[in-house]
Amino acid sequence: MLDAFRWLLAVEIIGLAAFPLIYYLTPRLADRGYAFSKPFGILAVAYLFWALGLANVPSGQVTAIALVVALAGASGVYAYRNWGELRAFVAREWRAIALAEVAFLAFFVGWALYRAADPFINHTEQPMDLGLLNAAVNSVTGHPEDPWLRGESVSYYYFGYWMMGMLTQLAGIPTNVSYNLAMAVIPALAATGIFGLAFNMVRADKARLRYAAIAGLAAAGLLVVVSNLEGVLEFMRLNGMGSQGFWDWIRISGMEGANAGAAESWAPSEHWWWFRASRVINTFDGGYFIDNTIQEFPFFSFILGDMHPHVMSLPFIALFAGMALNMYRLPSGWQWEYRSAYPYAAILAAGLALGGLGFNNMWDLPTFAALLLGALALKAYKDGADLGGALGRAFYPVGIAVVALGLLLIAPYLANINAGVDGIGVVLTATRPAHMFIVWGLFLTAVVPFLLAVFWRTTLQRDWRELSVLALTLGFAPYLVWATAYFAGAGDGGGSELLSRLFAILPLGVYAAIAAYNAFSLARQGDADGRLFAMLLILLGLGLIISAEFLFVRDFFNNRGNTVFKLYYQAWALLAAGAAFAIYYWLSIIRGLSGWRSLLAIAWAGCFMALLLGSLYYTLAAPVTKPESPPYGRTLDGLSYVRVRAPAEYAAIMYLKDNAPAGAGIVEAVGEWHDWAMISRATGLPTIVNWLGHQKQWRGGWDIFDAPTLEESRALRDAYFDARVSEVAVVYSTPDAQQALAILRKYDVDYVYVGQRERDMYGVEGLGKFGEIADVAFREGDGAGAVVIYRVR
Repeated sequence: MLDAFRWLLAVEIIGLAAFPLIYYLTPRLADRGYAFSKPFGILAVAYLFWALGLANVPSGQVTAIALVVALAGASGVYAYRNWGELRAFVAREWRAIALAEVAFLAFFVGWALYRAADPFINHTEQPMDLGLLNAAVNSVTGHPEDPWLRGESVSYYYFGYWMMGMLTQLAGIPTNVSYNLAMAVIPALAATGIFGLAFNMVRADKARLRYAAIAGLAAAGLLVVVSNLEGVLEFMRLNGMGSQGFWDWIRISGMEGANAGAAESWAPSEHWWWFRASRVINTFDGGYFIDNTIQEFPFFSFILGDMHPHVMSLPFIALFAGMALNMYRLPSGWQWEYRSAYPYAAILAAGLALGGLGFNNMWDLPTFAALLLGALALKAYKDGADLGGALGRAFYPVGIAVVALGLLLIAPYLANINAGVDGIGVVLTATRPAHMFIVWGLFLTAVVPFLLAVFWRTTLQRDWRELSVLALTLGFAPYLVWATAYFAGAGDGGGSELLSRLFAILPLGVYAAIAAYNAFSLARQGDADGRLFAMLLILLGLGLIISAEFLFVRDFFNNRGNTVFKLYYQAWALLAAGAAFAIYYWLSIIRGLSGWRSLLAIAWAGCFMALLLGSLYYTLAAPVTKPESPPYGRTLDGLSYVRVRAPAEYAAIMYLKDNAPAGAGIVEAVGEWHDWAMISRATGLPTIVNWLGHQKQWRGGWDIFDAPTLEESRALRDAYFDARVSEVAVVYSTPDAQQALAILRKYDVDYVYVGQRERDMYGVEGLGKFGEIADVAFREGDGAGAVVIYRVR
């Protein structure tokens, strides 16, 4: 309980310290950025924390506290100079502030209680996340050392772990506890941020506070509470509904048919049934799926508990979108006011937010750069530029300055990372309409009638022909690129394939084109900023879904799976805000409708509510059946299962966390997944090599493997890792103390860990030599379960 309070206090203090600055930076937002103050403060402090680490300033609690004090000082100066204005704002908008704060606290407490019921960091990629969190906390240089490759820095998006690590150090909490607290604060920050985005869009539409509050709460629910519609199928299957033909037609892996007999419970009891909701869109070839598509959504991620970059990005996506909305609403010519500090500050803050997104999850940088450029193009069009001029002015000077600054701010990271990308590929499989509806039906039911209603009410522009061409081009751009590549020889289906893929995507492409047309038409109205920005979010969200149908990023997996995964996650956030605005729009017009229009609007609402209720079945059932609740009561200690199962190993982990000096390295048995790499991941102390699957995934194009061809490069990579694996085996198995010592010195290893895994893998014949070259630093347990840690002399 005390750890949770300290963590919450640290986040609240950072948010309070950052508010006057975000207030200054977002003058055209109704809440002056209050809903974004916490992620903005975390971003600013963590970035400076990282930059100081690059400059060899020791990282730790003292440095973190000093940076928070510095942030508070800068905000304090502004607050002192503008106290009357700030006080008047709080008196006027206290309800909005209170709603944002209540939303944050409610989600934080709710998810903290859930994590206490399901705390174990022991499945899927949680161990990797814990290792990277520990690596960030242990880092003394700004580039965390890879826990599974001694001597090399992490080759992954690590800034999210760095931010959570900064909070860990600020609050003075062990990482095995802060991991679970991070998985409670991330959905809370995301819910608050998306609440603020929808709230400000509705207020920009000149609506009442009540409508803005409803839209904000709806956005929070759509982002972090609802699920896709796979849960409806789980309910049907549980209750024996649907013929075998129906289940054969649906064809989702793990759903071969309805369960026989009546349901014994209202929720499925099948082991990890809830996992299927993230694997709906697999393409099958016979009995096997061939593209491994993953379409996680936030609630699934929070239940799963993997602290991945795409999850940690959610609050900062809302922050950047809020900044883009503010920039769109600034007065004309604000960027040319050279004598004012504001343009420089706004561009710097936006650059930091965009760069932070890329640093946390590189997939976010191009997507949200496009969001900003779209907002700037619409602003230029609003200010009187023609379509060509508007697209050009989106880049100069603000767009190019923000993007360039974002890249410059994270340049040391970019220079140190292996992207592992080998170009853009053409997708040769397609998502079935039924699967598309299961994933996106709820959001499409919300936004499509909104798009059509606004389109019906838009005023025809003089340049409507050019605008229509632009809108259709934007709506179908991914298909056009795909068709060009396909026609050039990427596929062998001929013209029939081109037409079938066009008809399959035609509805989404038309909706995206309508969103684009609406956005430009609304720009010329001048009094519909909220509707316009909602259209922009919907356009981008639909564009991401369409893009994943035709193009994919060639990476380690060499299929569309990872592209669908990342783009769908971004689309979920964008469409959550757009759908929330659509709900407000329905509420704002329903009283003015009559006749068939009123009946149509009511039917729309009925369909949406039916799908919403269906999606909530998963939300209620999954948390009931997923948790591995500790038999000894609730806890936030993610390693408590180790304490019970292997108390000697748990004691060894705590010993190393408390006593190993900065920069220390270890050696332990080499393995894959689950129970392996326990010591390196639980402490962050790097071992010679481990978790080869991740290492080869992250380092497929590493510079030291430079070769004429990709195949030769990968052969060099495999040989490099094989050599390290062999050296670890020699350390444990050889009876020659000096041979082992030479390897330990080569990798600057301080501690040799010997437990049951090491004995099982390498035998016990060579363990006696460690007494010649090392001292026993820790010993606990007896027999095969004993743990010994040697400190190399």
